[in-house]
Amino acid sequence: MKTLFTLLTLSTAAFAADKCPISGKPADSSITSTGKDGKTVSFCCEKCKAKFDAKNK
Repeated sequence: MKTLFTLLTLSTAAFAADKCPISGKPADSSITSTGKDGKTVSFCCEKCKAKFDAKNK
């Protein structure tokens, strides 16, 4: 049971990471930017990337 719960938790966390932080839509791994913390962030479209970049400069 612990293993099943762990797998469900990990799969949910991985799914959440594949969402655009601006729109919440599924992210396209080819559209990325680097945040102030140095982490790479993926977006659903270039418009969301531009919004992110404008806020993080």
